Amino acid sequence: MGNGGIGTLRKGMSATPRLSAHYLADGSVRDPVFSFAEEAHGATSPEQLDALLARHLRRFGMGHHSFYVGTDKFKRPAVRKISGTTHHEWRRHYDANGLGTVDDLLKSGLTSSEPTTWRRFREQRALNREQEGIYHQAAEFSLQDGFFLPLHQPDGSMLGMTMMVQHALPTDRATLAILHMLSLYYALAAERIGMVAAARGTASAETQELTPRQIECLRWIAQGKTSWEIGEILTLSEHTVNEHLAAARRRLGVKTTTQAAIQAVMLGLIKS
Repeated sequence: MGNGGIGTLRKGMSATPRLSAHYLADGSVRDPVFSFAEEAHGATSPEQLDALLARHLRRFGMGHHSFYVGTDKFKRPAVRKISGTTHHEWRRHYDANGLGTVDDLLKSGLTSSEPTTWRRFREQRALNREQEGIYHQAAEFSLQDGFFLPLHQPDGSMLGMTMMVQHALPTDRATLAILHMLSLYYALAAERIGMVAAARGTASAETQELTPRQIECLRWIAQGKTSWEIGEILTLSEHTVNEHLAAARRRLGVKTTTQAAIQAVMLGLIKS
């Protein structure tokens, strides 16, 4: 395990003092942050680290957090869990429907290192029906709000920390500062334990699999349908269909959608 990732995370920690470090003068912020930092420094396993963070998150009514690879070194969506106490049903739904390839909140992390919440992101952006639909789907799993922090890595990839809650998070900046710094100390400990290096090794060794939604889009392409027609069939926008097809092309290592459909047939993913 090299120090590059740790150095990058520390830069991220010092890059937003206005957002977080400023609040350390407040004991309600300082005490839980420093307490977790000390405990996390002694953690020796992902399970221990998750248990420590979960205990501190309970004060916010948070029962779920997820630490994951958000994008690969080419800035392509590659959502893959590293650790956490994530909401398993929501995670399966998110992955099965390929939401990671179209989630604008995740994409926003490519050009920012600032933390945000689901509600704040929705208030600050004019989201289309499809993007709002992601949050409506999350609400069906009793997830009403969440926290998101992008963590940029030396190789160009992006890690992410998401914390999910069944009610609206407090809107004060002190709460955001606590969650921000807890996430950073968690990421530092994860790097030290070797969790991040292990995730990179897995990513390079594994074969990229297509999501069910990507396969479904390719199946219709193989039958001669256009992106617009596929959108009508699957109740998706043409833009989202094209996003799924682009992700499928990247995962299959081909340049055209036709090549992707042929490759999918050859791999037995779809029937000709």
